[in-house]
Amino acid sequence: MIQQLCNILRRQDMRAEKSLQRSARMLPLILTFFSLLLLSSLGGIPAFAALQVKLEAPATVARGDAFVALAVSDEPATTFNFKWMGKSYAATAVAVAQTSGGVQKWQAVILLPVPLDAKENDFTLAVTPITGHAGGKKSSAVPQAATLGIGVYDKDRPVQKLTVDKKYVDPPAAQMERIKADRELVRKTLATYTPERLWTLPFERPVPGDVSSLFGLKRVFNGQPRGLHRGLDLRGTEGTPIVACADGRVALTGDLYFSGNVVYINHGEGVFTAYLHMSKILVAEDQAVRKGEVIGLVGATGRVTGPHLHLSLLVQGVSVDPQPLLAPRADGGGAPRAD
Repeated sequence: MIQQLCNILRRQDMRAEKSLQRSARMLPLILTFFSLLLLSSLGGIPAFAALQVKLEAPATVARGDAFVALAVSDEPATTFNFKWMGKSYAATAVAVAQTSGGVQKWQAVILLPVPLDAKENDFTLAVTPITGHAGGKKSSAVPQAATLGIGVYDKDRPVQKLTVDKKYVDPPAAQMERIKADRELVRKTLATYTPERLWTLPFERPVPGDVSSLFGLKRVFNGQPRGLHRGLDLRGTEGTPIVACADGRVALTGDLYFSGNVVYINHGEGVFTAYLHMSKILVAEDQAVRKGEVIGLVGATGRVTGPHLHLSLLVQGVSVDPQPLLAPRADGGGAPRAD
């Protein structure tokens, strides 16, 4: 019995000795860990710092409009991930030098839409920087989201009554397949997302003429309601040159049943402009175009009452009002900027 007790005590002593040895080996690691925590709280070690991001956007936006959101980070970032109305949008981060002291920051500007049929009146915009090697630097900070609340309100949308060729109100059965194919072609075109931003605000006015038909009008063709006008009609005589609103790449050209001769331009970050009812198309698909470059001529093709340009602005797949983002006419007016 005594021998058994001695053996048990010996084994306990051995375990205690091993435990002390393990504790001795862990002690430097424990001390280092708490030292790093202390230095981090004093700002000495960035590894445990939260990556702060500043988010700017308007407090209120009208249904049917798009708004500019700006995200800025002091730490290197490759991308900013914006979350809006249940969807995520990636925008490429750009390094910029500040005027005071030449401090470098990383930022992204993005356009986001408020659909005409948005049901709620209050939404939350969030953005998270994606860290990595940016401008030759690597951030070890932990990304942290920033959020903003944005209120939504209604604009007055009057009714517009028009008379057009009967075939554009009640299309012949033989044209239904073409109409379906046109819609699918446009849907696929707009589904392409390019994270690099090519556009700057204000957008160039595509023709010098004034507005003849506002965005969002409730339209009645030949006495029959036909939904909302999801574009902006600008006055122009037959053959007037049409210029690109911003830098981009031609994503689609063609002759569509309702739209006539069209050009769609991809400006990056989910932003497209579309130019409808042209008499002549002067660019080709996949062609790079510059802001102010002539892309076609005003016409009266498709469903129209006469020559004009229908300009569509599509942001993240949603048709929005182009007018607030266009450069002012020579007779005055204002427009926001995002250079």
